[in-house]
Amino acid sequence: MSPTITDQQRQALHEMNDAGPVTVIDPISHAEYVLVRADIFGQLQTWMSDMEPHEAYPMVDQIMAYDDAHDPTLESYQDNNRSRGTE
Repeated sequence: MSPTITDQQRQALHEMNDAGPVTVIDPISHAEYVLVRADIFGQLQTWMSDMEPHEAYPMVDQIMAYDDAHDPTLESYQDNNRSRGTE
């Protein structure tokens, strides 16, 4: 099954120079998915299949730092852990 993209998704991809990634959210499950052009996804698969796991560590650190910096609820999680003495 190959569903087609919506006009809203097409516009979001266009704003990203048709390369993506564009995050889409399932309104029912609230799961997030990433739209990226198939040729770019193929390049990513090739690159990742050639990578040793330890080579990804710096990239994972960068992604986690970015995610933490843009998470408006992170501080509340940290405060909750401090109050329970789990930090």
